[in-house]
Amino acid sequence: MADNTSTETVVAGEDEYIPRGEELEMSGGTPPRKAKHFWPSVKRLFGLMATEKKGMFYVVALVVGSVVLTVIAPKVLGKAMDVVYSGVIGAGLPAGANIDDIIAGARAEGRDDFADMLATAEVVPGQGIDFTALGQIIIAVLLMYLVASMLMWAQGYILNALVMRVVYRLREDIERKINRLPLRYFDTRQRGDVMSRVTNDVDNIQQALQQAFSQLVQSALTIIGIGVMMFIVSWQLALLALIALPLSAIIAGVIGARSQKLFKAQWKHTGEVNGHVEESFSGLEIVRAFGRDEVMLEEFDRRNESLYKASAGAQFVSGMIMPSMQFVSYLSYVLIAVAGGLKVATGQMTLGDATAFIQYSREFSQPISEMAGVANMLQSGVASAERTFELLDAEEE
Repeated sequence: MADNTSTETVVAGEDEYIPRGEELEMSGGTPPRKAKHFWPSVKRLFGLMATEKKGMFYVVALVVGSVVLTVIAPKVLGKAMDVVYSGVIGAGLPAGANIDDIIAGARAEGRDDFADMLATAEVVPGQGIDFTALGQIIIAVLLMYLVASMLMWAQGYILNALVMRVVYRLREDIERKINRLPLRYFDTRQRGDVMSRVTNDVDNIQQALQQAFSQLVQSALTIIGIGVMMFIVSWQLALLALIALPLSAIIAGVIGARSQKLFKAQWKHTGEVNGHVEESFSGLEIVRAFGRDEVMLEEFDRRNESLYKASAGAQFVSGMIMPSMQFVSYLSYVLIAVAGGLKVATGQMTLGDATAFIQYSREFSQPISEMAGVANMLQSGVASAERTFELLDAEEE
C-alpha cells in the first residue's frame, strides 16, 4: 500500500488534499501538453508513413486521376448546354437560311446583342436540338464521374489499409517503449494520462492520417485544376472568382488559430480526467481510509467541467469555419453569375462556358472549405502526435 500512496495520491494533513496530477504539474513533473513545435511534429507524423512509399504513390496517382476527370467534366457538360441552346435558337430560324445573312440582318435592325449571341453559338437555321449528340455528351459525363468515384474509392481502400499498418507499428513501438521505461517515469506521471497517450491520442493520430492526408492532396489538386480551367474558360471571371481566396485565407487563419488552442486544451483535459479516474479506482482503499470520497468527486467534477468547456469551445469555434466559408462562396457565386450573364448577353462567351464556369466557381470554394476543416483535424492530430512522441522520446532505463 505504501507504493500506491506514493504513486497515486498525496495527502497533506487532514484539511488539505492534493491530487497526484496537480502536485506533479505544480512541481514540473508532467511534461507540457501543448504542441510546442507544430511543423516538426507534422513532418514526423507523416514520416511515420515513410515505410509505405509504394502505397502512397498509388494513393496519389488515383487521387490525381479522379481529380482530372472531375475537373474536366463540367467543361464537357457545358457542351451539352450549347447543343440545347443552339437547337432552341436554330428551330426558330428559317430552314436553309445563311447564318451570316441572319447575323447581318440582326445588326442592321440594331439587335447587336442577338447578333453577338448567334455569332458565338453553333446555330444551324431550321435545325432543332441534336439529341444524339446531347445523349453522347451526357453519357460521357456520367462515365467520367463514375470512373472518378471508383478511383476515389480505390484510393480510400489503399490508404485505410496502409494507415492501419502504420498505426499497428506505432502501437508496437509504444508497447516496447513502455517496457523499457524506468519506474521513475511512471512515478512522476499520472497513469491515466499515460494511458490516454497510448489509446486516445493514437486513435486521434489514426483519424488524422486516414482523413487529413487524402483530403489535403485531393483538395489541393482540385483547387489547382479548377483554377486552370477557369482561366481557360474566361480569365476575367477567373480573376473575379479569386477574390474569395484572400477572404477565405483570413477566415481560416483567424478561426483556425483559435481552434488549435482549444483542441490542445481538450486533449490536455482528457488526459487529466483519465488520470483522475484511474487514481480513484486504483487508490480506492487510500481515498476511503482518509475519508476523501467527496473531495475526489469534487475534483472529478472540476476536471470534467474543464474538459466539457474545452471540447465544446473547440467544436464551436471549428464549426464556424464552414458557415463563414460558405458565405464567401455565395458572395463569389452571385458576382460570377451576374458577370457571366452579361458576357453571354453580349456574345463574349457561350452559354455552355458560362454554365461550366459557374459550376467551377461553386466547386472552387468547396475544396478550400474542406482544407480549412482538415486543418483543424490535422491540428488536433498533431497535438496528439506530439504527446505520443514525448512518450517515445522519454529517457529509457
